[in-house]
Amino acid sequence: MSIILGLYLRNPGPDLIICDEGHMIKNLKSAIACTLNQIRTRRRIILTGTPMQNNLQEYYAMVHFCKPNFLGTESRFTDLYRKPIEKGQHRDSCKEEVNYMRRRVYALRRRLQPLIHRRDLDVLRAFLPPKFEYTIKIRCQPLQRKLYESYIHGQINAISVHLNVAQLFADYQYLMKIWTHPWLLQPYFIEWYKKKRRDIDPTEIDTMIKNEFDDDAEKINKDIIPREMKSDVDSEEEMMNAIKQQWWFQLFDPIDAQLNFELSGKFMILKTILDECESIGDKLLIFVRSLATLDYIEQCLAYWSTQDPKSQWQKRLDYFRMDGNTSIKQRAADMKSFNDSNNSRSRLYLISTLAGGVGVNLYSANRVVILDTSWNPAHDLQAMFRSYRLGQMKPVFIYRLIVKGTMEEKIYKRQITKQAMFHRVVDAKQLARHFTHDELRKLYQFDFDTDDEPTDQMNTNRIHDELLRQLLREHADTITSYCEHDSFLIHNDDENLTKEEENQAKDEEENPYASYFRRRTHAPELSVNETFSNTEISEVAENDQSSSSSVESSSDESLQHCQDGVASYIQSGIPFTPFITLNSDDS
Repeated sequence: MSIILGLYLRNPGPDLIICDEGHMIKNLKSAIACTLNQIRTRRRIILTGTPMQNNLQEYYAMVHFCKPNFLGTESRFTDLYRKPIEKGQHRDSCKEEVNYMRRRVYALRRRLQPLIHRRDLDVLRAFLPPKFEYTIKIRCQPLQRKLYESYIHGQINAISVHLNVAQLFADYQYLMKIWTHPWLLQPYFIEWYKKKRRDIDPTEIDTMIKNEFDDDAEKINKDIIPREMKSDVDSEEEMMNAIKQQWWFQLFDPIDAQLNFELSGKFMILKTILDECESIGDKLLIFVRSLATLDYIEQCLAYWSTQDPKSQWQKRLDYFRMDGNTSIKQRAADMKSFNDSNNSRSRLYLISTLAGGVGVNLYSANRVVILDTSWNPAHDLQAMFRSYRLGQMKPVFIYRLIVKGTMEEKIYKRQITKQAMFHRVVDAKQLARHFTHDELRKLYQFDFDTDDEPTDQMNTNRIHDELLRQLLREHADTITSYCEHDSFLIHNDDENLTKEEENQAKDEEENPYASYFRRRTHAPELSVNETFSNTEISEVAENDQSSSSSVESSSDESLQHCQDGVASYIQSGIPFTPFITLNSDDS
């Protein structure tokens, strides 16, 4: 049957094909893109909430699917649009690079205007309460500093010689455990050890790689496990001996560290947020990337229950958990119970970011904690909109917890860069350029005492959230600063093109290669800081793909706009095919 259907799809094929979650066609060489391109059809429509998650190449892939070669070949698009747009969006970009970037963005949006039907959060804004999103920067605790420095200096001296993607993510996994809570290094090793004995690949690592780096997943194999973790152990006793041989075991005792929350600024902050939410009656969502961290939070809840009889945490009564192992039936029952307005006892939901970022409606919670930052900004956006959606009646407060001076902070900065590019290209917003070329390749450098960013602050008078004020008062020694995340995405009218610049952009679009080669001929010589000497590091963001689907349509209003648009296109019989994007803030 499948063979027959495949033949019919190729010839004669349907008149129209509509691809929901169309951002999955973000790589022209992927299996899904190759399969869909075999379908013969006159019109193609893409529906997506995140048309560009990481880079402009994804955007090109979706446009190319809807209207092949509309933007030329992939290499031509790279030369004329992608490179100048990416090059001009950094804080240290020269004036000529910035001006050319703005003209290229204007030209690209102008060229794509007939193909795109865009509806963003403004469609829903009148129906939703306000949202406040804060990034809280946390001071690295003494043991975390010692572990972080020891790993950087002792484990990866070969970085200056050669670094590949597999090694980067092996290091990332280790460092993530350190900045979350040092004790997590032990269950991380034990999990690997047990799977290694059964000849099972380390699922958590493999899953993370495939979800973040679709294109490079085949290149990343078992070598992602750091060399010092590879040992042939045949018994529990030998496993314990192997643990004692780990570099980190010499720096702390895992038994004493397990429930010592002063070793982690994140868990000190998290405990206060839990207590405050419980006292004011607000429900809380906690999004975590690591299953080991989810397990550890459950252990903490059990311990806190023994310390305070008035604050009990019983699973599926006081809190719920959702990860990739939760069945669809159980997930639906848990969400129904959690969203029950008469159920005040259920007040916490622990969620795996990848498993619970899509198809989850938890509007009864108005507080969200993103415990660790994703490489792909779409993951964190999808997570926060599990709460901020139609049905939400309270103001929503979102807290991103980031350890200052670590790789995590650099990953967060990359998110800002990616989101800024999305808003420039898709929404015609001119955003401030926040981060330098050099910052994008310094993932391994650390400075726990670095100066604050210009947007960082500690002024409690400007805070709309009493809970955040309480955090700043109680943890003045732990929190270094906070910033409002939306402040990075504020439209800047000063960077709009003038009429003269618009005309220049149109001239460049009509004769793009003449302008391209003219700029290359007269371009000033770049300094060392303006070039990428390590290709693998600079291309990390281009490879961090996400296999998780985007969210659904924004609202009934947005869906009606789409239906009207589709109907008008079909009735018109016009030769080009529409490329429709919906905002990720789904209802």
